Amino acid sequence: MRQAWLLSCAVGLAPTAWADPVTFAQALERAASTSPTVEAERAALDSARGSVRPAGQLPDPQLALGLDNVPVSGPDRFRLNRDDMTMASIGVMQDVPSDATRRAREGVAQADVRASEAGVGVAQLEAQRAAAYAWIDLYYAEAKLQALADLERQAMELERATVAGAGAGSSTSDGALAVRLSLARLQDRIADAQAERVMARAELERWIGPVGADGIGASAPAFWIDAAALRAHVEHHVELAGAKADVGRAEAALALARAARDPDWSWSLMYGRRDPDFGDMVSFGLKFSLPLFQSDRQAPIIDARRADVRRAGLLKDAVLREHLAMLESRLAEHASLRQRLTRLTEVVAPLAAKREEIAVAQLAAGAAQLEAVFGLRLEAREVDLDRLELERLLSRAGAYLILEYGEGAQ
Repeated sequence: MRQAWLLSCAVGLAPTAWADPVTFAQALERAASTSPTVEAERAALDSARGSVRPAGQLPDPQLALGLDNVPVSGPDRFRLNRDDMTMASIGVMQDVPSDATRRAREGVAQADVRASEAGVGVAQLEAQRAAAYAWIDLYYAEAKLQALADLERQAMELERATVAGAGAGSSTSDGALAVRLSLARLQDRIADAQAERVMARAELERWIGPVGADGIGASAPAFWIDAAALRAHVEHHVELAGAKADVGRAEAALALARAARDPDWSWSLMYGRRDPDFGDMVSFGLKFSLPLFQSDRQAPIIDARRADVRRAGLLKDAVLREHLAMLESRLAEHASLRQRLTRLTEVVAPLAAKREEIAVAQLAAGAAQLEAVFGLRLEAREVDLDRLELERLLSRAGAYLILEYGEGAQ
């Protein structure tokens, strides 16, 4: 019995294996290409692009039909063939906005395209970030489950050993109860870890679609964090591109408001059909808008659009400051997590392993109880679980930094 327990103490954690897994890079690629939110933004981009060409075109011409100079009193009232001025007319009319207005409308449409392009980039970033978090959470939930299952197996072996030892008088019944209590708590933690795995998988499938029975990759992603490079790249963040696009839209709206100061015009050509006793007639006309009261009409709108431009510029600056602050905060968090993981790996874990090693040696010499050794074994495995949690947090922090401000996972 004691030899069996010693052998179980020597068994390490076995890595979880998947066949044809969904790797971290594949998850990011699928999130960026197939996520419904990304597809929705692409549809919006297609819509914006389709609006550019019509924006600078002339309005549709108008067909004009009419009856002119119909008598409404006297002996010839409502008769169409008695008065030489009565005629049925047909013609075409065309409104012609000023060149400045058409250029401004096209500029607004092009600004909408740039804003939609930025929207696609933001949607891709959000989908990739969420998929990265879910993939990492699922990976470490699997690893945590493996560690807990290994520890549960050892606890069950110890429980059987302590029960047998209590019957033989070599172990106390209190020790057996303590092991049973530890086993019950382990099983609770396993249930929690199973729920975490299910939730992480569901979240991952939300962004990349079905994962399948093969699961995910057998190794966690590694990220090389170059703080200087990330700081240099922060101004290229996709949300800043969106803020710049908003500035462009505000400037295009300002140009359209200014174009309203230029007069628009229209022309019309009419053909009038009269009684055969009288000749037919042709009419041609021009109309011009007269923006004579600009201080009361166009100028206030221009001032309003100018304020919109200023607002958009200030919001862009605010977004830049936000990301500069966020980058420094995330870099500090990443550095702290790395220090904690290094300390746990180089200091805490070796100390816990040494205590376990001493306890196992004492057990082999008959100087320790099984339940005492198991307690130290549990303490050592808690260190392993702490390491997994720190690695998960560090991996999430690295994914955030690379996806938000870098070029990708290394």
